[in-house]
Amino acid sequence: MIDHKDFMHGAALVAIADSEKFTALNRASVKYGHYVVNHDRHLFIKYSDGSGPRDYFFTFSAEDKRRISSVPASFVFAVLVCGNEVVTGIARDELAQLVPLASAGSSAVKVAAHQGRQLKISGPNGQLPLVSRGSFPARILD
Repeated sequence: MIDHKDFMHGAALVAIADSEKFTALNRASVKYGHYVVNHDRHLFIKYSDGSGPRDYFFTFSAEDKRRISSVPASFVFAVLVCGNEVVTGIARDELAQLVPLASAGSSAVKVAAHQGRQLKISGPNGQLPLVSRGSFPARILD
């Protein structure tokens, strides 16, 4: 039987693989959802269930934040699969603007994906500028 999480991660991976800028995909570590794309871009995929326009919440555990922080690569992204609505990606430095990456506790990121509007991505430390719904996967591959 195919796990639900595999379907959700597949939404992000297919969008990446369909891009003309895609060249390679590899598993990066034993952490489920950690991939290397094009030999230099580390992706940590997370998903939040749901359908239709709404708010999606993503929890980053202390271990998630430690792993994201400790990758020595220049290009590190959190890829957020918002149910069957949209996929987006945020760079590690953007994630650090939203949640305290060095803290021991869990932190949540909210993606407001409302009908016909750009994505509003926020966390306890602030909010990013609005993100276009169609910016993935170019946002991580450019």
